[in-house]
Amino acid sequence: MRHRIAHRINAKASGLVMALAVFLGSLAPLPAHAQGEPNIMRWWVGTPAQSTAPTRAYVPRQRAKAPIRPRLETDASLGLHMPDIALTLPVVPDENRPVIGVIGDSLAEALAFGFEADTAFKTDFLLRQKTSSASGLVRDDYLDWSKTVQVFLSDNKVMTSLVVMIGLNDRQILKKDTETLEPLSEGWRTLYRLRIDAILGAARDANVPVIWVGLPAMRLPKLSSDLMEINQLIRDRVAAAGQTFIDITESFSGTDGKFSLTGPDLIGDIVRLRGPDGIHFTPAGQRKLAFFVERPLRRMAADRASAVAARSVPQLVPLEPGSLNLSTPGSLIEVSPAATIAPLPSFALPNQEMTSFAPLMRARPDIGEARQLSEQRTAERLVGGTRTRFDETSSRDLFDRGVAPAARAGRSDDFSWKDDASWR
Repeated sequence: MRHRIAHRINAKASGLVMALAVFLGSLAPLPAHAQGEPNIMRWWVGTPAQSTAPTRAYVPRQRAKAPIRPRLETDASLGLHMPDIALTLPVVPDENRPVIGVIGDSLAEALAFGFEADTAFKTDFLLRQKTSSASGLVRDDYLDWSKTVQVFLSDNKVMTSLVVMIGLNDRQILKKDTETLEPLSEGWRTLYRLRIDAILGAARDANVPVIWVGLPAMRLPKLSSDLMEINQLIRDRVAAAGQTFIDITESFSGTDGKFSLTGPDLIGDIVRLRGPDGIHFTPAGQRKLAFFVERPLRRMAADRASAVAARSVPQLVPLEPGSLNLSTPGSLIEVSPAATIAPLPSFALPNQEMTSFAPLMRARPDIGEARQLSEQRTAERLVGGTRTRFDETSSRDLFDRGVAPAARAGRSDDFSWKDDASWR
């Protein structure tokens, strides 16, 4: 009896061990098999052995290498060396270059920076600058420009032109004795004109021509409108004095005539011309501003150069009657007294004469040389044709009055059948 009970217990224990082994084998991973091989489910008791095969590292794809080209023989490989060529440009001494004076406020400083950025201008001219950023014609207690200009012209006696750009800080009250004048009032305008005339009079006494540059449009509408009125005051006084006024309002405005941050530069590219404050200029704007002033400067310098050259020509001696005969070689003819050559007129030049104006005689074209590629031919009539008057009524109604001709019967645009009652 005891043996049977022990045998049954051992059988049940063995069954439990086998069931546990099968369960643990089902949890173990299956071995890998190749693609296409039948998936044979195998039951393992325990963990399968790890594979000892080495793993391949990832290697990225590489482009195919270009074929090695044969080396080309250069001058250096052949032992040939070109000598260094140094071009020496003639440098005009300072005493022979025309002197240009620039005076004014912070906008005049921007104009001077534009001149300094041009290598050709610095080669041909000598720049003298007297500017004060916060100055104007109103606050003569801060800086009296009428006296400053006189001192400036006396210190630079040989001056070809005086460039003035001022007025940005002049929207202030004017004090005359105990009276206070509001900006742009009638009394303010009268006193402001006198201060403009003081600068023009100082330049006239020194015999120096003046180029007065106007003020551009500003971002603030009220500031811009006030400065345009100041521009008009300056323009009237400069024109009355016979000097040159340059209006730059349109060049630094948009298509609507108002303030614009961007615009075309000297080569036509659209760049930023005005500063972030809506008042001053960027380097590109400074260079464009100087470009408009440089052209009249060169014209004035060329006129002065021609005047000096004409004065340096010796005066011809008047011919005596009967002293020259061109009818036959070696003979004399009678010349009437009216044929004598009058002496050349003398020119009154400002300040001191200048001996050399070679850089100013170089003409700077606006857009370069223009050459005609083909011959232009114009024809007044067609070859073999005669001009006759075309009096067709339908064509005259179509082109002159805009009345379309009647459609032909049976054509697709003939809708006369709609008027026939039989179709209704």
